[in-house]
Amino acid sequence: MSGAVRGILASDPETPEETQMSTPDTRTRRERVLAPDLARGFMLLLIAMAYAGVYVGVGFGTDVSGEGFLDRTASAVTHLLLDNRAFPMFAILFGYGMAWMVSRQTGRGTDDREIRRLLRRRGWCLLLFGFVHALFVFPGEILTSYGLAALVTGWLLLRSNRAIVRAAVVFAVFYVVTVPLGMIGMQAAMQMEGAGASFAVPGYLTAQDWVERFVGLPFGPVFLAVTYPLFLLVVIGFRAGRARIFDDPQAHRRLLVRVAVVGIAVSVAGALPSALMALGAMEPGVVEGGLLLGLQVLTGVAGGAGYAAAFTLLAIVLERRKGPLTRAVAAMGQRSLTFYILNSVLVAVVLQPDLVGLGTTLGGFGALVTAVLVWGVSLALATWLDRTGRPGPLDALMRRCVYAGRTRAGR
Repeated sequence: MSGAVRGILASDPETPEETQMSTPDTRTRRERVLAPDLARGFMLLLIAMAYAGVYVGVGFGTDVSGEGFLDRTASAVTHLLLDNRAFPMFAILFGYGMAWMVSRQTGRGTDDREIRRLLRRRGWCLLLFGFVHALFVFPGEILTSYGLAALVTGWLLLRSNRAIVRAAVVFAVFYVVTVPLGMIGMQAAMQMEGAGASFAVPGYLTAQDWVERFVGLPFGPVFLAVTYPLFLLVVIGFRAGRARIFDDPQAHRRLLVRVAVVGIAVSVAGALPSALMALGAMEPGVVEGGLLLGLQVLTGVAGGAGYAAAFTLLAIVLERRKGPLTRAVAAMGQRSLTFYILNSVLVAVVLQPDLVGLGTTLGGFGALVTAVLVWGVSLALATWLDRTGRPGPLDALMRRCVYAGRTRAGR
C-alpha cells in the first residue's frame, strides 16, 4: 500500500474518545463545505469520459496502435490519468459520505440498531437504482457496486478506527491477489477475441441485447468487487471521514499535500506500462500483460486518494473567491446521484449505435469531447437547480427511500 494511502489511514490517531467520528457542525445549505462537493462535481466529468470511451470501443486495455494521432493521445491520457482513477476517487468520497451520515445520526442520539438499518437501506436502494441504470443505460455502471460495498462494509462504521484500519489491510492483501488474477483473465479474453477487442455495451433492438442486459445484472457488482479494489477504497473513505479531512482541509493541509503529490505520482507511474501497451509500444504475453494491467488498477487506489486530496486543496483556494464555474461544479457535486445518471444517459443517447449513434464514427478523442459537452450541459442544469433551491430529483428520491417512515427531525 502506498504512503499516500497509509497517510489517510494513519491520520488523526485514535484515542478512546474517537471511536466514533466527532459530529460535524450543523450547517445550512449555504454553509456546505466546498471540498467534497467540488471533488464530486469534477469526478462526474472523469466518469463521463470513462463511459464515453467504452461506447466508441476504446475502453480500458484496448489496443489503439492503429488509430489516428488524436485518438492515440486520448488513449494515453485516459490510461495515465483517467481509467481506474475516477472510480477510486468516487469510492473514497462515497465511504466518506457514509461516515458523515453515521456521525450525524450518532450526534442526534440514534441507536446503533437504527443506524445499521439505515446503512442497509442505503445499500439496497443503491443496488436498486444501479440495477435500473445498468438494465436501461450502462451495464458497467458503479452504483450497484457501491450498494454492495455498503452492505458488506457498513458495519465497520460502528467499530473503532483501529478496526477500520485492520479491515483496510485485509482488503489490501486480498486485492493484491485478486486484481492481477482478474486482469490476467481479462487479458486472455481480449486476446482470444482479437486485436481491438473491448467491453461492448449491448444495444436495444434485439432479444439478445435484452438477455445480455438482464443476465449481466448480478455479475457486474460482484466482478467489480473482486477485480477492482472497491471495498478497500470505501474503507479508506470511512477513515478519512472519521478524521474529517475534507471538512476541515486547512487543519490537514500538510497531509493533503503529501497524499496529492505522492498519490498522483504513484498513480501515473503505475499506469505508464498499460498506456504503452495500448499504444503498441509494449507487447507482453497474457500473464505479463495482465500483471501490468493489474498494476494500473492497484495504483489507482493511490490515484483516487491523490485526486481527492488535490481537489480538496483546490477548494481551499476557491473557497475564498467562488466564481460561477466553482459554484456550478459544487452544485453538481451536491446532487451527484442525479448528475451521474443524467451524464450517463446523455452519453448513451449520443454515442450508443442504436440511438443517435455517433459512437460508430467517433474515436477516443471524440468520445472525450462528447463527455465534456455533456458535462457542460449538466453544469447549466445544476446551476439552475442551485439558484432555485431545488435538490437533485434522484438525490431527493434516494433520501426518501433511505429515510422512509422517519420524521424530518429524525433524518
